Order: sequence, then structure tokens, then C-alpha cells
Amino acid sequence: MIFRPADKDPKDKELRRALYDCFGFWPRNLKLYKKALTHRSAVTRNKDSNERLEFLGDAVLGIIVGEAVYKKYPFQDEGYLTQMRSKLVSRDSLNRIAGNNEMYQWLNVKGKDINSRHLAGNALEALAGAIFLDVGFRRCKKILLRYLLTYIDWQELECIETDFKSRMVERYQKKGKTLTFKVEMLPQQSGKPSEFLAKAVTDGCVLGTGSGFSKKDAEQEASRQAWMSEFKRIGSGD
Repeated sequence: MIFRPADKDPKDKELRRALYDCFGFWPRNLKLYKKALTHRSAVTRNKDSNERLEFLGDAVLGIIVGEAVYKKYPFQDEGYLTQMRSKLVSRDSLNRIAGNNEMYQWLNVKGKDINSRHLAGNALEALAGAIFLDVGFRRCKKILLRYLLTYIDWQELECIETDFKSRMVERYQKKGKTLTFKVEMLPQQSGKPSEFLAKAVTDGCVLGTGSGFSKKDAEQEASRQAWMSEFKRIGSGD
């Protein structure tokens, strides 16, 4: 039998209980979860933030969700499985899932970053990394699957579009046009990660712009904005 250490700080006891209420297990190493809930804006050194755990959690979620999708759709091809996995672990999906629990209120974040729309999803990835390190992969998989499947509606997910870039490229190919992306790195602030700005362009016309912490995310956001603008025009009869 594994015994948990006694929490001297009442807040530690509350955090441990919150993690139990959210994920259904008692954490062992609470320091891992404190770091998972610490945004870089709240610390002076990046290594003290949740970024490394977020990286690890992204990989952990990828393989766990990949297996779940593989078993859920035994007759679908690789392309479909990849699409469904991407939908499940997309920032929007993780943000929605994380927004359904109370762990978000434990996130340590300061300044303008408190309004970032990806905070909840990024923290969920970091928590996934913390769970993996704390209890091992086998138990981690069981915990995260139980948690994720509570909020997943497979039929609804099948209808959700997340790869806006591919859809926009296909749409303009059918029109006989080429959709390109112009990406630039924005001026970097001290202690902040690099951010990119992308523009979706065709025939010299900018259809949408978007930013992200990677070129891929920036292009997807630009494509999403272009997609939404185009269908607003269609809906208004323009």
C-alpha cells in the first residue's frame, strides 16, 4: 500500500483534493502538479514553469488518444485516424475539456497572459505530463482516458472541423487558385517564446491573419479566420 505524505500547508491539501476530484486519484509528488500549474509569466526562469511538462504531456496525450482512436474506428484508414486524433488533442478541444473542471482556478499566471485563450489547454497538457511522471504510463493512461472520455462526444467530434488550412487549400484548388501563407516572426519580448504571424493569401488578397507560437499554429489560425470570413460572406449573400 502506498501512503501519501501529510500536507502541512492547507493549500497543498486543497490542491491534492482538487486533483482527486478532477482526475479520480490521489497524487504522490505534489511538486510536479504545482509546476504543471505554473505559467511562465509567474516565474523568472523558464525551467520553473510548466513548459517542459507541457511538452511531455503533449506526447503522452498523443499516444493515449492515438490508441483510443485506433480501437474506436477499426475500419478507418490512417488519414481518418490522424484527423480524429488531431481533433481530440487540438488546442480548442483541450481548452473546452479543461474548462469543464476546477483545476483552471489553480493556475498560477500573471499579467496580460491571464487572458490567453490557450491557458487551460496548455495546463491540461502539463498536468498529463505530471501524472505520467508521478504514477507511470499504465496508470496514467487509465486516468487520462477516464477523464477525457467523460467529456468526449464522438459523434459531435466527427463533425467538428479543425484542419482549416487543408480545407482552405482544397477549396481554392477547386477554384483554380493557389492559397499561400506568408509567415513572419514577431519581435520577441524578453523571457517570452517566439511568436509568429501568418497571412493566408490568394491573388495578392489577404483572406485571414492569425498568430501562434509555431508557424503551423499561426497558419491554422489564419486559415480559420479566412474560413469564417468566407462563410460569413456566403451567409450574407455577398
